[in-house]
Amino acid sequence: MNLRPRKVSPSPVFLPEELVAEVLPFLPVKSLVRLKCVNKSWKSLISDPTFVKRHLSRSERNVDFTIVSSSLGEISFTTFHLLENPPTTTTVTNGHYHQLNDKDNLYMVGSCNGLLCLLGDSHIIGNTCKYLRFWNPATRNISDKIGYFSQYDFRYPPNLEFAYDDSTDTYKVACFLSRRTDVRVFSLGHNVWRNIQNSPLDHDAMRNVVTFSGSFIWLAVDNHTGKRTIISLDLSTETHTQFLPPQDFDDGSMIDPNLSMLNDCLCFSCDFRLTHLVIWQMKEFRVEDSWTQILKISYNNLQIYDLFPRLPLCLLEKNDTLLLIDKYQSQMIIYTWRDNRAKAINKCWQFNSKNYVESLVWYC
Repeated sequence: MNLRPRKVSPSPVFLPEELVAEVLPFLPVKSLVRLKCVNKSWKSLISDPTFVKRHLSRSERNVDFTIVSSSLGEISFTTFHLLENPPTTTTVTNGHYHQLNDKDNLYMVGSCNGLLCLLGDSHIIGNTCKYLRFWNPATRNISDKIGYFSQYDFRYPPNLEFAYDDSTDTYKVACFLSRRTDVRVFSLGHNVWRNIQNSPLDHDAMRNVVTFSGSFIWLAVDNHTGKRTIISLDLSTETHTQFLPPQDFDDGSMIDPNLSMLNDCLCFSCDFRLTHLVIWQMKEFRVEDSWTQILKISYNNLQIYDLFPRLPLCLLEKNDTLLLIDKYQSQMIIYTWRDNRAKAINKCWQFNSKNYVESLVWYC
């Protein structure tokens, strides 16, 4: 008589669609791309624009801070784990990028919602043209070459910026012509360059453009007064406005001020008497009276002993941590003001660095 227990096959696990829809947004992009192969229902869910936006909003709340850098045709990603004690960094070079045949001619214009805008060169019958490509490193989707324009259209190299216009659900590239006030915009989907309202000041002194609330924002110098001003280009209306830096800002400093985005607010960082870094936060966008000083840190505490400007990249109030990068991006500093400690990260940072978040976003 056989007394061994019979093997019972496990019952298949059934997950309600409502539970699947709640759980999947917490997964990384790499896992979601694979899960598209499970069945048609999961593929449809993960590809749905509402799901993509929901997943992006969760990714943006990730406590780790990632920058993407480009130089000489190379693109790399560095993640700062700022909540670890002590904070650590991880640098990864994405192998998919190196499979592009024209990788040596591509330069990163910008990063937005997990999409990278790349600028490349194309040589056609003795004429050098520029073109755009759009790439999602996480999903490995990459566009064809679009947005061609001749470099001979411009006497001086233009400044290109990339952002998302929430009002029309459109990704746009703005081309600011050097030493002129002309602005052109390229909208994904329409795939044509358009002339829009000119800037109030020429772009010769354009400084560190940031993207916030559907606008490009940059520092400029008023040619008549010699004073610095802030210009904002609203992507929805494609019109410009001007507003002033904080009133107590010393415009005569040897160190240039900077704009940045910290905790979803526009911030203005500047030097104070060659002894301190001061950071102001604009509590209400474009309202000059809402500038509020949030930090004033001694250069000695930051272990800064030169006159290069430092650009704040990330501020975590949860553990009193500030991440800074110098103007030439040869050094990063992680500063914790709770215990007044600074940690320098010395390495060969690439020339062009932008904030990056992993996503499922694709523009078509």
